[in-house]
Amino acid sequence: MNDESPWKARMRSWFAHDDQDGATRAETLDNLAEALLAARRPLVVAGSGVVEHDAVPGLRALAAEARIGVYNTWRAKGVLPWDSDYHLGTIGLQEHDLALCGLEAYDLILATGLVDGEPPALPDGLPVVPCAVGDLEILAVRCAHRSGEETVEAPLRERLAAVVQKAWGGATPPLAPTLITRQYALLLGERGMVAADAGTAGFYLGRTFPTLRPRTVELPAVPTPGFAAAAVAARRTAEPDLPALALVDGERPDAATEQAVAEAAARGIVVPVVCWAPDGPPVGIEEHLHDVRRAVAADEPIVVVVGYDPDQLADLEHVAGHITAW
Repeated sequence: MNDESPWKARMRSWFAHDDQDGATRAETLDNLAEALLAARRPLVVAGSGVVEHDAVPGLRALAAEARIGVYNTWRAKGVLPWDSDYHLGTIGLQEHDLALCGLEAYDLILATGLVDGEPPALPDGLPVVPCAVGDLEILAVRCAHRSGEETVEAPLRERLAAVVQKAWGGATPPLAPTLITRQYALLLGERGMVAADAGTAGFYLGRTFPTLRPRTVELPAVPTPGFAAAAVAARRTAEPDLPALALVDGERPDAATEQAVAEAAARGIVVPVVCWAPDGPPVGIEEHLHDVRRAVAADEPIVVVVGYDPDQLADLEHVAGHITAW
């Protein structure tokens, strides 16, 4: 019987495994740790692989122990809580995201979990060093006493926050999209999830939903009709009591969404859908949240339609440019 602890087993694999270049895993980790400890202004850019490979605890430990800021791609939302000092923001949604991050001011950019083709592509010429997601935990231990400066400046997040939070005080129609996503987070962010198709609702979900944990927000890598409804159906199949919403654009669900909802219902899975439409019903936020709560708790599919203010997009584009996510 093997009584070796999971931690010891992982340590054994770290130090016994040879990488493709012939250097041992230990040497690779030594080099990473030395580079990180020597860096004056290091940074982490984290992609969806961190979530897919359950490496979020390692990333959070590295950020906290080494006092390093983290930018995450929009498919990796929640790898750090939105209110963490080390969460610098979500990138890859708008054309000027990277420029606003000021990446040229960092002397080491640790790239981890970036999946091939996952936006944004980091520009050439930056001091980018790859880090396997499985190495994040041990790197956190090795760099726990880093003496360099804390990297917590978040110019992208701060400039966007000025636009996002300005609309939080309005509760009357037409509703600001950033107010809607904030209320969804308050309603579902602790233990639920919200999925959206590519489009306006998906952009605002990725840009402005305050995430506390991974897999709270689900967005497609490429435009995929019916994605949001299918994502909710999949999660509720595994977790029947999960509070969840599927967001789509338009005054009614498209054919792919209707099909995904119907197929889920045939299996006893309820998928509530919220349609975002600029010309939708001019409801206040309390009325909309009442409708959403009812849909989330219902034992049959309910479609909720909400009108929103399309003019807020211009303010966000003024800060970070046009949407480039899809």
